[in-house]
Amino acid sequence: DKWNSFFTELFFGGTCDQALSILDLSSKEHLHIRSPIMKFWNVESGEYEWHKREDEEHDLSSPLFPIKCFLKAKGSVPARTWSSSIFAELMESDCQELRNMSIHARKWALNDIAQHCENPKLSDDEIGGGEWFLAYLRQCHREIYDDIDHSDATMLLRKQYASGETRKHKIGDISVPSCAEGFQMLTDELLENKKSEKITTLSNKAEIMAKILIDIYMSKLVDASTVGKILQIISQETKKKTEGNITIVCYMGSVHTRAIADFFTQ
Repeated sequence: DKWNSFFTELFFGGTCDQALSILDLSSKEHLHIRSPIMKFWNVESGEYEWHKREDEEHDLSSPLFPIKCFLKAKGSVPARTWSSSIFAELMESDCQELRNMSIHARKWALNDIAQHCENPKLSDDEIGGGEWFLAYLRQCHREIYDDIDHSDATMLLRKQYASGETRKHKIGDISVPSCAEGFQMLTDELLENKKSEKITTLSNKAEIMAKILIDIYMSKLVDASTVGKILQIISQETKKKTEGNITIVCYMGSVHTRAIADFFTQ
């Protein structure tokens, strides 16, 4: 519940201080996470290459979570994130219709997030989705992932069976835990690791569920922010008393473009 409240305050109209007040920041300990791989620019070849980090490079010397410093929307007082500033401005609009649409956009985004969090596999986009399931397959069922053709994540999302080099795999029976289960798994492991005197790491399952949880929120935030920005443009042009239709060009990926179209047409 605190995670949802924090996210809503931080990105949907609240201030940074309001969002941070929801969290318990009394602890001086922080979790430092860094990807074991890095993108390295090869001067000789003129291309990027993937390199594995040295073990001592995995941890960072400072907290990743921006508690005392963070990016904020220009001119926002009190400080708000960019998307939150847009929604706050729309909520103060003189136009009742724009206020209603901003409320609807926020509800629409949060409802979609809730559905995705409940079942990241079955609720995913059937036309352009599958990345969450593919990532879970790679981390938690690596023997299947390596054996099958995983080049089309969307196709795997719909399949019951996938033929591999060694045998046929019934991937339809593989489900992705809910984000609530993943969050519980993550906190349980962190508490267990805290008791240990040794340097420990998260399990593959807990790690990928943490990434899926964040990606679900961030992916839908793109859609919500786009809707908010479109409404903001309409509000600004209406104040200028612009004559005729207002044309807005939206250039995004197919999943996001379809989501925006669905919002305004349904």
